[in-house]
Amino acid sequence: MKRKDDAVSPVVATILLVAVVVVLVAVISAAVLPMAGDLGTVKSVSVTVGLNDKGTLPVVTVIGGDDAGMLTNLTVYVSGVSDAVIDETKPIVVGKPYSPTTTGLDITDGQHTVNVVGTFSDSTTQTLYTGTLVFR
Repeated sequence: MKRKDDAVSPVVATILLVAVVVVLVAVISAAVLPMAGDLGTVKSVSVTVGLNDKGTLPVVTVIGGDDAGMLTNLTVYVSGVSDAVIDETKPIVVGKPYSPTTTGLDITDGQHTVNVVGTFSDSTTQTLYTGTLVFR
């Protein structure tokens, strides 16, 4: 006569395994989530970015968004160009195009990555635009 001496049935073993995994996930989440700190909130601002009539300089226009009124500064970075930071510290007006006032800015012909970073009245910064423009 055969005798079955299984200590735990396969069904019970599966349930125990799932329970252990759930407990581990809860413990790890409780330990890791506080490390994320204050992630802050994302600002809502819409911009368009293009080129001036000659195709030599970027033009940024703030077109709206819930937080557009809090925008105090625009900084434009153009890849591959030294001194390509274009800083607009004027009060930012929705609908007004902003272009660099920096003289001697030498952006070579070709494709460049353009990043627009906004600074807000609460001193936070956020990338508003990242894209590629073809300068001529």
